[in-house]
Amino acid sequence: MSGVVRTSAWDLAVECVDRALGEGAVPSLVRLGRLGQMGSLPSFVAALGEDDNPSGLALDFARERESLGLAPSEVAAELLVLGRVLDAHGEEEARDALDRCIAAYVARVTEDLSDRARRDPLTGLLNHEAFHARLTAEAARARRYRGRLALVLLDLDRFKELNDRDGHQEGDRILRAFASALAATARTTDSVGRLGGDEFAALLLEADLGTVTAFLARLTLRLAGGPPTSAGAAFLPDDGTTPEQLLGLADRRLYAEKAARAA
Repeated sequence: MSGVVRTSAWDLAVECVDRALGEGAVPSLVRLGRLGQMGSLPSFVAALGEDDNPSGLALDFARERESLGLAPSEVAAELLVLGRVLDAHGEEEARDALDRCIAAYVARVTEDLSDRARRDPLTGLLNHEAFHARLTAEAARARRYRGRLALVLLDLDRFKELNDRDGHQEGDRILRAFASALAATARTTDSVGRLGGDEFAALLLEADLGTVTAFLARLTLRLAGGPPTSAGAAFLPDDGTTPEQLLGLADRRLYAEKAARAA
């Protein structure tokens, strides 16, 4: 399918930028030179209607605009301004293609925001709420289908001392390194999260004591040279069938191991 824009794509892009600047719709454009303000907008306009992949077209354009410092809200605002420009020139087919691009971009931003709300901002792992929701769902599924799962709670030994001695920046670096090792050790079917502070958790599906032992051994290898870590595990259905039962027992086993290490 060939492009459907009849007016000069460059002229449409210029008009779009001028409108966005005049209306204050995209504040970040003010600090850019003219070439930066135009960016890939003319080629984006020319490509409207060229193929049946509005999502790819929109995301490529958005990636370039975001690389110039535009926030997602500003990218969306610029696309809306472009829509009014196309309407003013009677570019109906291009406007239809643009609407599909806007829908694709909004869907991506919404998905990103939803995922970000479920993630711990420091480590990128599931946050406390999201991990507990996953535990509740997987425990219910395991009960329904007579499956097995293991909940492993972990924390870093003497982390507070390290954080106080070396500073929060170094403490954050260690937490990120631990989270990275934890995520790399987990299988694709497993879930890992940061529950708060230096407390982490892993949910291993169809797992038994041997699975957990192997998991912790792999994690230890990845953490060679890092701070020591204590862990406690509980199993469904052997140790309990509810998230509360598993969390309580895993927590007691974690602190029993921590106490044994400190003795």
